[in-house]
Amino acid sequence: LEGYDRYVMECTAAGKTFYPAAEVKNGLVYFTVDGLMATQMNENIHSVLHLIKGDETFTSVEDDYSIACYAYTTLNKPEATDSIKTLCANLLRYGSLAQLYKGYETDALADEEMTELHKSYLTHMDTVTFGSNNRLLGDVAEPAVTWFGKSMILDSKVTVVYVLNTNGYEGSLEDLRLRVTYEAIDGTTTELELEDLQVYNEAAGLYSFKLDTLLAAELRAVVSAAVYSGETQVSETLCYSADTYGNGKTGILKDVCAALFAYSDASKAYFLSLN
Repeated sequence: LEGYDRYVMECTAAGKTFYPAAEVKNGLVYFTVDGLMATQMNENIHSVLHLIKGDETFTSVEDDYSIACYAYTTLNKPEATDSIKTLCANLLRYGSLAQLYKGYETDALADEEMTELHKSYLTHMDTVTFGSNNRLLGDVAEPAVTWFGKSMILDSKVTVVYVLNTNGYEGSLEDLRLRVTYEAIDGTTTELELEDLQVYNEAAGLYSFKLDTLLAAELRAVVSAAVYSGETQVSETLCYSADTYGNGKTGILKDVCAALFAYSDASKAYFLSLN
């Protein structure tokens, strides 16, 4: 792209047009499209690159691509490893089940073109287990903030929602922070402080924090979370993992959870195979 004043990537997906930011790595320019839902794996991203030099604009040929296209291309490559094919097969099934659960374009499921060979890479659903990580450490004797519940949102990211009961807290809600710690996929420790406290049920004194930084390969990581007001811990530490959410679920939601964590396990196995 040398010789041009600037360049703009124009993408259209699901009826919306957006312009992803450029990132340069090793002399190559990358444009990352994010924000797609699990239900949208089969939807094409229509892209054109505009190169601007002075008063002239040069437009590239149009390109259509999708997450499903990448997965099928990988599954069809003879040289692709079993670990990446297992990842792609489980990804397509998760997307398809998410579509069925949400009732989203169910006439064009992400996995509908999978062959028997493709399906041979799928993890058997009945072998997928859920976690049992949901405990309080009892490290604060009389917590001003207590834990009301946890939930999970399956959208463009897997988001863990922590719901707090603040009725015993007398300070300013603006001072509350959620400090979380978990082991990243590369073995290092991730430490975050979440500041965006959101209303969950104001009349009941319930508020929430959302954790959306977990990678697909990290969804079984046990996350330690504690609420702070300034430097003072005002809640007990809660230890929880996203896969614990799958316990007790039934029907299509149970299938979605099983497919998600099969994909998560495949993602972790693929990452470990590279290192």
